[in-house]
Amino acid sequence: MAAFGSGGEVATAWAPGRCTIVGNHVDYAGGIVLCVAIDIGVGVAVRASRDGRWRAASAGRVVERDAPAVAGDIGDRIFAAVTALRDAGFAAPPCEVAVSATLPEAVGLASSAALICAVLTALLRLLRVRVPATQLVDLALHAERDIVGVPCGPLDQRAIVHAPGSGVLVLDCRSGTHSTVGWPWGDDVVLCACDSGERHDVGGAGHRERRTECARVLAAFGVDSCQDLDVTAPLPTPLTPSEARRARHLVSETARSREAIDALRAGDAATLGALMSASHASLRDDFDVVSAGVDRIAAAARDVAGVHGACMVGAGFGGTVVALCDSRAADNCNAAMRAAAGTAGSTWEFRPSAGVAVDE
Repeated sequence: MAAFGSGGEVATAWAPGRCTIVGNHVDYAGGIVLCVAIDIGVGVAVRASRDGRWRAASAGRVVERDAPAVAGDIGDRIFAAVTALRDAGFAAPPCEVAVSATLPEAVGLASSAALICAVLTALLRLLRVRVPATQLVDLALHAERDIVGVPCGPLDQRAIVHAPGSGVLVLDCRSGTHSTVGWPWGDDVVLCACDSGERHDVGGAGHRERRTECARVLAAFGVDSCQDLDVTAPLPTPLTPSEARRARHLVSETARSREAIDALRAGDAATLGALMSASHASLRDDFDVVSAGVDRIAAAARDVAGVHGACMVGAGFGGTVVALCDSRAADNCNAAMRAAAGTAGSTWEFRPSAGVAVDE
């Protein structure tokens, strides 16, 4: 809390980022998502404000306000966590928050949700209150979706809270349930990621449009979940060409998610990687969210010996590529992706990590 001077009880918390393996852009359509928490994340230190002012500091940026309302700066998601707690009946005070992160912003690895989950956890510790993990997810989703106004589904929050320490979280977004599948390779198979340098589009017009199109597809077929879609069924009103491609992605990605569960249980990295690459192709050809730069990075990763597959993660229109590869190929994979990304590319190597609830 050095940015704000000294004094007052301080509570700290850390939340990981998340990476989708298979199941991209189906969470808000009631699909099945396989994802992991990753071992880079966001740490925060929180204390009550002594003068009623709201303050936040992150990466050299400092904001100070009279109120927690959304103002278009780095404090929005931080202070939205306080508002969410107040909306739920908790006496959260005006606060000062310092942020330290190894997880970069806006690269498709859920930095926003990680920040909110970390702030919520620290505030609850400051208040000496414990809540069920499901309530923490609801609070974080309320903060980002309803208070900040990002049209997100529950994927990020659920992954960050519920992910197992050494496995993959399987989210059924129709039923709201989750299960886990082990990471069968230990450290022999890892995930390598590369930031394209192009900012992704969470909350932007493209993401909102895809959500609207998917909602129209479900309504046209009279179903609530893409798991129930039958694209061969007759429709009273034909889909537009773009809606037909969105429907094809929803159906094929749901099938890939189910196949990916089987691949993990069988310890079949080659099949899982192929499913990730097929997901990327569908996101590019049927969902139109893959930029040329991101596609170039994914192709470069797939060309490396020992890489099983690669796909875009996050909302799209930029962001990050993640590759599944043998650990001995990780350096070559990262080098190839950095070369394809040019001067903008940063890379990481990570493994499944524990979510907030597991790490308690």
